[in-house]
Amino acid sequence: MLKRPRLLILSGQAGAGTTSASLGLRESLGGGEGAASVVDGRGQVSEIEGLVDRTIAAAGLGTMAQELPRVLTGLTGIAGVLAVHEAAKRGEAIVWDAGETGGLLRVLALLDAARSEAASILPPLIAMRAARALSAVDRAAWQGILTALGSVRAMLDDDGTRVLLVAVPDDGLEEFLADRIGQLSLMRTACDGILVNRVPRNGDGWPESWAGPRRHRVERLRGRGLPVVDIAHLTNDAPGKTAFRAEAGGVLEIARVPRPLPDSITERDDGGFDIHVHLPGVRPDLVRAGRLGDSLVTQVAGLRRQTVLAPVLARCEIQGAGMDGDWLIVRFGRNLALWPEAS
Repeated sequence: MLKRPRLLILSGQAGAGTTSASLGLRESLGGGEGAASVVDGRGQVSEIEGLVDRTIAAAGLGTMAQELPRVLTGLTGIAGVLAVHEAAKRGEAIVWDAGETGGLLRVLALLDAARSEAASILPPLIAMRAARALSAVDRAAWQGILTALGSVRAMLDDDGTRVLLVAVPDDGLEEFLADRIGQLSLMRTACDGILVNRVPRNGDGWPESWAGPRRHRVERLRGRGLPVVDIAHLTNDAPGKTAFRAEAGGVLEIARVPRPLPDSITERDDGGFDIHVHLPGVRPDLVRAGRLGDSLVTQVAGLRRQTVLAPVLARCEIQGAGMDGDWLIVRFGRNLALWPEAS
């Protein structure tokens, strides 16, 4: 039996209707247990900005840290993470209106970093200096953010979570989805389903020259095996909430897509090594790979992820990279200057 989602994350194109979708799906997600919570966190951004300002002041770094507020507090998603964490503690089903997908991707990158190193939410120098001067209240606030990041990271790995992209059937739909599905895969998650909003129905009086291409784009997505729910374009439903509510059953039946597997390393017969990076559903032309210091940089549609190389690979050089099915294979050869025993 399909597990009923406990967390729906809705994200998509600007103006595609993530807020309408969240409101329309809320009651159905709650089921017999009552309505689910809809969270977005936008109302809490000023509190995080104040915390960051006090942290910079406590660190005594002045203009050295002026970029931090823009990098960190520009993410309304951090406030969303806190709101999701609080709703989860109350045992509620949750609809997270995560807004434009670029913002969600930045939050996922932060969640991934916080999982590997809690202090990575702040530059080490700022964290070290501020820790000695921050008030007990502000130190507790930072710890609360770190706790929420860990909690939501665990929720993303749970079978009861779905990530849904919301889009409209205009020109560029397929490119948008290819980019965002690939970028979600790079961030070690996946798009479980696509809600295509404002799809004109046959017989509703829409001009066929306008409506036909939009319906055709939706059918083309279905033909590629993507899980698609199309939402009717209703002239009498300006906010769009009613249209999403009508399709809630189909949305809740969307199954969870398997998440990317961990990276792995194999040694070749010639003494070199291959890193295998699982990128399911990613178009090969969107993928790039390279090296920055002792890190592997993987890029999908312009979004980058850095992974620290194993010590054995730090003594190697990249010889090439390419996609093999759903796997990016990065080939490393031994740097003879760093492998004297091999020369």
